[in-house]
Amino acid sequence: MNSRERVLATLNHEEPDRVPLDLGGWVTSMHKIAYENLVNYLREESDESEKFPTSYELKDWIQQLPDIDESVLTRLGIDTRYVRPSSPTGDSWKLKEFEDEDYYYVTDGWGVTRKRPKDGGLYYDIVFSECPLKDATVGDIEDHDWPDPEDPGFRRGVKERAKEIKESGHAVVADFNFESWYENCWYMRGYERFYKDLYKNPDFVERLLDKTSEIHMKFLDAILDEAGEYVDVVLQGDDLANQDGPAMSLEMYRKFVKPRQARIFDLVKSKTDAKLFYHCCGSVRDLIPDLIDIGVDVLNPVQVSAKGMNTEELKSEFGDRMTFWGAIDTQKVLPMGSTDEVREEVNRRINHLSRDGGYVLTSVHNIQADVPPENIVTMYDTARNY
Repeated sequence: MNSRERVLATLNHEEPDRVPLDLGGWVTSMHKIAYENLVNYLREESDESEKFPTSYELKDWIQQLPDIDESVLTRLGIDTRYVRPSSPTGDSWKLKEFEDEDYYYVTDGWGVTRKRPKDGGLYYDIVFSECPLKDATVGDIEDHDWPDPEDPGFRRGVKERAKEIKESGHAVVADFNFESWYENCWYMRGYERFYKDLYKNPDFVERLLDKTSEIHMKFLDAILDEAGEYVDVVLQGDDLANQDGPAMSLEMYRKFVKPRQARIFDLVKSKTDAKLFYHCCGSVRDLIPDLIDIGVDVLNPVQVSAKGMNTEELKSEFGDRMTFWGAIDTQKVLPMGSTDEVREEVNRRINHLSRDGGYVLTSVHNIQADVPPENIVTMYDTARNY
């Protein structure tokens, strides 16, 4: 099997020649510090050290994720390759950058401001005191300066890139989440204020969710028209759960979120034959039946350290209807475990999840800055040699 055949087999719940491996997406990549350490390690272990990169570009400034070089993906045996929107060209998406004595700041096209400490900060975090809709009313939503989801720059070169990946024999994963329509609501409103609004101000929540989901659907409609025929997996995601369970009641999820997700997922399915990949951190176990109901084919990141996320039980209950993508623990095992413990983790998850296909192996969310490169290499080498 080539890489694409391997991934398609497992997505169709057929057992491939080995478990497919993933790295390099919006939620399956690594922090730039981990990447720098990994590349240096690979250069030292290789007789052809010059083939590994000496520089990189960031593909995600918020999470500080690098664009991972083909030489690294090849060395680790990665079966997926990602196609992403190109840079928008319109003024509505221009970042506003500034700084003070302690922080770097960036305000994005939604009006959300983030900051990163100058003294060793790893990420850009939201400045909730500056949320653009923190004091807004329902009537203010339409007047907000919304960015253009149909900016032609997004689509530039996307079809050609997807076709190139497909012809290379790798699975084509479309990283088309557009910064998450749901999470953008609380980015703009403030986390605490938004979740209070679910109870106290439901009309505001309904209108805000309608607006962000409409924008997201316009983006998807245009970009899938461009590249939908070539992609194998379309990535979507919203973080709707915490370590101990869903972030809201199931009743509220079904009232506010699920109907809009269903419309978005129906649009994706109408534009492509690709499988729908859904990212949701935390204890998502109670939401899985609803996600299957609205067309989710793939669950990521399978946060094994969260409540109710026992991989053996998940496979037994949902494995005939859902592919699991992730599951290698990033909270304890990858950063703090020995290479032997990493091998045990990889073997355990493959044993639990790979029967009759339905499992793509990668870390639970992005590999963090403190993960030793030996553990990254061990994770992928162990899986390939299982």
